[in-house]
Amino acid sequence: TLITDAYVIRFNSELKELGASRIQVELVKSRVQEGQVKHKVQLKGAGTQRASEILSEGENRIVTLAAFLATVTAKTDKAPFVFDDPINSLDDEFEDAVVKRLVDLAMERQVIVLTHRISLLVKLCDAAPDDTVHTVAVEREAWGTGQPRSTPVNAQKAKTALNAIRTKVQAAATR
Repeated sequence: TLITDAYVIRFNSELKELGASRIQVELVKSRVQEGQVKHKVQLKGAGTQRASEILSEGENRIVTLAAFLATVTAKTDKAPFVFDDPINSLDDEFEDAVVKRLVDLAMERQVIVLTHRISLLVKLCDAAPDDTVHTVAVEREAWGTGQPRSTPVNAQKAKTALNAIRTKVQAAATR
Protein backbone atom coordinates (compact mmCIF):
# COMPACT_ATOMS: atom_id res chain seq x y z
CA THR A 1 0.00 0.00 0.00
CA LEU A 2 2.98 2.32 0.37
CA ILE A 3 3.95 2.10 -3.30
CA THR A 4 1.07 3.96 -4.89
CA ASP A 5 0.91 5.65 -8.27
CA ALA A 6 1.43 8.96 -6.44
CA TYR A 7 4.56 7.57 -4.76
CA VAL A 8 5.97 6.43 -8.11
CA ILE A 9 5.36 9.92 -9.51
CA ARG A 10 7.12 11.50 -6.51
CA PHE A 11 10.01 9.01 -6.79
CA ASN A 12 10.51 9.79 -10.48
CA SER A 13 10.22 13.51 -9.75
CA GLU A 14 12.88 13.26 -7.02
CA LEU A 15 15.19 11.37 -9.38
CA LYS A 16 14.81 14.23 -11.84
CA GLU A 17 15.34 16.91 -9.14
CA LEU A 18 18.50 15.10 -8.01
CA GLY A 19 19.88 15.01 -11.54
CA ALA A 20 19.45 11.27 -11.82
CA SER A 21 16.77 10.91 -14.49
CA ARG A 22 19.37 9.21 -16.71
CA ILE A 23 19.45 6.31 -14.23
CA GLN A 24 16.73 4.13 -15.68
CA VAL A 25 15.18 2.51 -12.62
CA GLU A 26 11.65 1.52 -11.79
CA LEU A 27 9.79 0.23 -8.77
CA VAL A 28 8.49 -3.29 -9.32
CA LYS A 29 6.64 -5.80 -7.18
CA SER A 30 9.08 -8.46 -6.04
CA ARG A 31 6.98 -10.80 -3.91
CA VAL A 32 4.05 -11.13 -1.56
CA GLN A 33 4.90 -12.08 1.99
CA GLU A 34 2.34 -12.52 4.76
CA GLY A 35 -0.21 -10.51 2.81
CA GLN A 36 2.19 -7.63 2.11
CA VAL A 37 3.43 -6.79 -1.35
CA LYS A 38 7.19 -6.12 -1.39
CA HIS A 39 8.76 -3.85 -3.99
CA LYS A 40 12.30 -3.35 -5.21
CA VAL A 41 14.18 -0.89 -7.34
CA GLN A 42 15.11 -2.49 -10.63
CA LEU A 43 17.00 -1.25 -13.65
CA LYS A 44 14.78 -1.04 -16.68
CA GLY A 45 15.71 -3.83 -19.10
CA ALA A 46 18.28 -5.43 -16.78
CA GLY A 47 16.38 -8.67 -16.28
CA THR A 48 17.04 -10.36 -12.97
CA GLN A 49 20.35 -8.63 -12.24
CA ARG A 50 20.10 -6.46 -9.14
CA ALA A 51 20.39 -2.69 -9.55
CA SER A 52 22.85 -2.53 -6.65
CA GLU A 53 25.21 -4.82 -8.60
CA ILE A 54 25.24 -2.55 -11.65
CA LEU A 55 24.94 0.97 -10.30
CA SER A 56 27.92 2.73 -8.73
CA GLU A 57 27.91 3.51 -5.02
CA GLY A 58 27.00 7.12 -5.81
CA GLU A 59 24.17 6.11 -8.15
CA ASN A 60 22.80 3.73 -5.50
CA ARG A 61 22.97 6.54 -2.95
CA ILE A 62 21.11 9.00 -5.18
CA VAL A 63 18.36 6.44 -5.94
CA THR A 64 18.04 5.74 -2.20
CA LEU A 65 17.85 9.46 -1.47
CA ALA A 66 15.12 9.86 -4.12
CA ALA A 67 13.12 7.03 -2.51
CA PHE A 68 13.53 8.59 0.94
CA LEU A 69 12.44 12.02 -0.28
CA ALA A 70 9.48 10.52 -2.17
CA THR A 71 8.34 9.02 1.13
CA VAL A 72 8.83 11.97 3.47
CA THR A 73 7.70 14.77 1.18
CA ALA A 74 4.24 13.19 1.06
CA LYS A 75 3.77 13.70 4.79
CA THR A 76 1.71 16.72 5.75
CA ASP A 77 3.50 17.45 9.01
CA LYS A 78 6.42 19.82 8.80
CA ALA A 79 8.92 17.83 10.84
CA PRO A 80 12.52 18.76 10.09
CA PHE A 81 14.68 16.70 7.76
CA VAL A 82 17.99 15.46 9.14
CA PHE A 83 20.69 14.39 6.70
CA ASP A 84 24.03 12.87 7.70
CA ASP A 85 26.61 13.49 4.95
CA PRO A 86 24.06 13.33 2.12
CA ILE A 87 26.68 13.77 -0.62
CA ASN A 88 28.98 10.95 0.42
CA SER A 89 30.08 8.95 -2.67
CA LEU A 90 28.50 11.42 -5.11
CA ASP A 91 30.22 13.10 -8.04
CA ASP A 92 30.17 16.90 -8.42
CA GLU A 93 27.09 16.90 -10.62
CA PHE A 94 25.03 14.88 -8.12
CA GLU A 95 26.46 16.92 -5.21
CA ASP A 96 25.25 20.15 -6.79
CA ALA A 97 21.80 18.68 -7.47
CA VAL A 98 21.50 17.41 -3.88
CA VAL A 99 22.55 20.80 -2.50
CA LYS A 100 19.92 22.52 -4.66
CA ARG A 101 17.27 20.03 -3.51
CA LEU A 102 18.20 20.54 0.17
CA VAL A 103 17.97 24.31 -0.23
CA ASP A 104 14.58 23.93 -1.94
CA LEU A 105 13.36 21.70 0.91
CA ALA A 106 14.60 24.26 3.44
CA MET A 107 12.15 26.78 1.98
CA GLU A 108 9.30 24.52 3.21
CA ARG A 109 10.68 23.15 6.46
CA GLN A 110 13.79 22.96 8.58
CA VAL A 111 16.68 20.97 7.09
CA ILE A 112 19.53 19.86 9.35
CA VAL A 113 22.69 18.64 7.66
CA LEU A 114 25.48 16.94 9.58
CA THR A 115 28.78 16.79 7.77
CA HIS A 116 32.53 16.84 8.19
CA ARG A 117 32.97 18.10 4.63
CA ILE A 118 33.61 21.81 4.48
CA SER A 119 32.95 21.68 0.72
CA LEU A 120 29.31 20.73 1.41
CA LEU A 121 28.91 23.59 3.87
CA VAL A 122 30.37 26.03 1.34
CA LYS A 123 28.04 24.75 -1.40
CA LEU A 124 25.02 25.06 0.90
CA CYS A 125 25.99 28.60 1.93
CA ASP A 126 26.50 29.60 -1.70
CA ALA A 127 23.21 28.08 -2.87
CA ALA A 128 20.98 29.34 -0.08
CA PRO A 129 19.60 32.85 0.25
CA ASP A 130 21.64 35.10 2.57
CA ASP A 131 21.22 34.50 6.29
CA THR A 132 19.25 31.26 5.89
CA VAL A 133 22.10 28.87 6.67
CA HIS A 134 22.98 28.67 10.34
CA THR A 135 26.09 26.71 11.16
CA VAL A 136 27.31 25.15 14.34
CA ALA A 137 30.79 23.73 14.20
CA VAL A 138 31.78 21.09 16.71
CA GLU A 139 35.33 20.28 17.73
CA ARG A 140 37.09 17.62 19.71
CA GLU A 141 38.76 18.59 22.96
CA ALA A 142 40.95 16.55 25.28
CA TRP A 143 37.89 15.84 27.45
CA GLY A 144 35.78 14.64 24.51
CA THR A 145 33.86 15.61 21.42
CA GLY A 146 31.04 18.09 21.12
CA GLN A 147 32.48 21.48 22.03
CA PRO A 148 30.75 24.13 19.86
CA ARG A 149 33.12 26.52 18.09
CA SER A 150 32.92 29.15 15.40
CA THR A 151 32.72 28.10 11.77
CA PRO A 152 36.18 27.81 10.19
CA VAL A 153 37.07 30.76 7.97
CA ASN A 154 37.47 28.51 4.91
CA ALA A 155 33.86 27.36 5.32
CA GLN A 156 32.33 30.82 5.43
CA LYS A 157 31.10 32.92 2.56
CA ALA A 158 33.89 35.16 1.34
CA LYS A 159 32.25 38.35 2.63
CA THR A 160 31.61 36.83 6.06
CA ALA A 161 35.15 35.46 6.26
CA LEU A 162 36.70 38.79 5.26
CA ASN A 163 34.60 40.66 7.82
CA ALA A 164 35.67 38.20 10.54
CA ILE A 165 39.33 38.62 9.63
CA ARG A 166 38.95 42.43 9.48
CA THR A 167 37.29 42.49 12.91
CA LYS A 168 40.03 40.31 14.38
CA VAL A 169 42.80 42.45 12.88
CA GLN A 170 41.12 45.70 14.05
CA ALA A 171 40.72 44.32 17.57
CA ALA A 172 44.39 43.33 17.68
CA ALA A 173 45.45 46.76 16.34
CA THR A 174 43.55 48.64 19.04
CA ARG A 175 45.14 46.75 21.93
